[in-house]
Amino acid sequence: MRFCEQRQQTGFDPMAMPPHASDKAARSGDRATRRSQGIPDAIGMLRLLLFATIFVPLSLGSVAAYLSYLNDYAHATSSASQAVAVATENTTKVLDTHLLVAARINDLLGTMTDEEIRADEATLHDRISEQIAGLPEVAAAWVIDAQGHELVSARVYPVNRNLDHSSREDFNAFRNTDAQDYVWMLRARSLDTGDYQPYFTVSVRRTGPDGQFNGVVVVAVFGSYFGSFYNSLLGGSEHYTASVLRDDGTVLAQYPEPTGAAASPHPDPLLAKAIANEPHSEIDEDGTPFDGGRLVAINRVGTYPVYVTIERTKASILENWLRSITGYLLMGVPAEIALVGLTLLALYRSRREQAALAQANAVTAERSALELELSRAQRLEAVGLLTAGISHDFNNLLTIVAGNVERLEASIDEDDTRRQKMANAAKEACARAGSLTKRLLGLSRQEPVTPRPTNINEVVVNTLELPWKSGELISRTFRLHEELWLASVDPDQLATALLNLAFNARDAMPAGGVLTIETANLSLDGPPEGADGAGLAAGDYVGIFVADTGHGMPEEVRKKALDPFFTTKEPGKGTGLGLALVNAFATRSGGGCAIDSRPGQGTTIKIYLPRHREPPEAATRRRARRPTASAQRENRPSA
Repeated sequence: MRFCEQRQQTGFDPMAMPPHASDKAARSGDRATRRSQGIPDAIGMLRLLLFATIFVPLSLGSVAAYLSYLNDYAHATSSASQAVAVATENTTKVLDTHLLVAARINDLLGTMTDEEIRADEATLHDRISEQIAGLPEVAAAWVIDAQGHELVSARVYPVNRNLDHSSREDFNAFRNTDAQDYVWMLRARSLDTGDYQPYFTVSVRRTGPDGQFNGVVVVAVFGSYFGSFYNSLLGGSEHYTASVLRDDGTVLAQYPEPTGAAASPHPDPLLAKAIANEPHSEIDEDGTPFDGGRLVAINRVGTYPVYVTIERTKASILENWLRSITGYLLMGVPAEIALVGLTLLALYRSRREQAALAQANAVTAERSALELELSRAQRLEAVGLLTAGISHDFNNLLTIVAGNVERLEASIDEDDTRRQKMANAAKEACARAGSLTKRLLGLSRQEPVTPRPTNINEVVVNTLELPWKSGELISRTFRLHEELWLASVDPDQLATALLNLAFNARDAMPAGGVLTIETANLSLDGPPEGADGAGLAAGDYVGIFVADTGHGMPEEVRKKALDPFFTTKEPGKGTGLGLALVNAFATRSGGGCAIDSRPGQGTTIKIYLPRHREPPEAATRRRARRPTASAQRENRPSA
């Protein structure tokens, strides 16, 4: 329902649903809720189940995945610690073995002078070769004099005495310090292939009879030996790196072997930091799996100034973890999808059942309302038929009485005032009885109706703008729409209905108050809510809303207010036909009637009358003839 034009602001809403209609709807909704109480509960449980099927597996899966990652990380740490322990043990054996070989060569030379060694080079070459024959990882062994020239070699005979080794790092360490052994790494030309290859060297100091520096004994190990060992230890994984480092950070051996390096590679900051802590055994780490983070296990090799490290990328730990949970995901995700799908299906079906049950409840409620309306219509029809029959018979008798009174009045002498007054009183009683008969016929809808285009505002002003009894404390307010449509209605019957409403409002405000009369253009999309009269079809109507500020009606009274002969007034002060006649007039005119009332908040009677359709030119002429008096006026209480 909507207004065609903006109405003036009022203190009440004429289109609001009457309380009994809203209460009726609320009770109907309560009954529907009680009937379908199981379904909403089921839907709520299904929604909770849907939330649980999504949230709980995700939460538990996330916690389990995190714990699984921590377990894999701890396993990786343990594996790195075990691997570095094995590598440390192997490196210790390598150093011990090759220092022992160097010491045997040194013992073999004994106190021989350089000239004696050169003179007996062939014999010494054979004997030194025998010392390393059982060690395939040893690449070479040779002796250097105090000036840095070779004296004898296990692989080369005769040696090149013009080669100068005085710039070697190990040679200078012995010549310039009291060091007794030295571990070093170099890249030298291979005797077999001619290419430069990495070698791991262990050297010992030669001391002359006078205790002075007398040269160096060097044992070189193939760099590929460490590569083969670490490849076997680490399973050839590209995610691992193994290194043998000196305490100054120099890389002695590395797996995988660095490519394109012409000199000894140096450790990165993480390894340098680990060595700087001088640990016997330590686990260090940096970064994350997504930025090249690593896990490093480091061990010191006995009492040697050498460290062994095993590095593993954190990305490989993450990769292994992902592989381990992929199987669970392949089994869990389809199960989760199936569970969510089943829950959604159950929720969908429950909603359809709820909608069907709600529709059935709505149909039941509508049928109950129609049955109630039919029962009321039948009751009113029965009352109307009874009233019409009595009214006709009473009217016939009244006609005889009135005729006889008139003849009696004609026979009375004009000077007989006493009998003239009695005749006049009888005539007035007959007139009032005729008016009552007319009202009863109107209630029974048998009174003839002559609807015509009517300006409702004019009827309202002419009918209700009458002087009230002196001393009354009731003021009147008119809120009349200036562009109000014409209504198709009998103006005389409308005036009677308005007077009935005005008198009822006056009786409802014995201590005074405000009577408000409002008119409006209404376009109904369907029957208005709360219309207690005949059902209204969609269309245009003129609304009349008569409101008082009286004591209002309780719900049980409001429901029966439109019933014929129903009254709350004392005996002799009301017939119970006022509102019933108003409702009968509205429905007989093709409209309807509704009551909005609450105890202590006054009462609003709403009348809906059908709009009269007129040609546009007629409407223009009517507006030109419209009186200039203001449609918005207010009457104050009489003094």
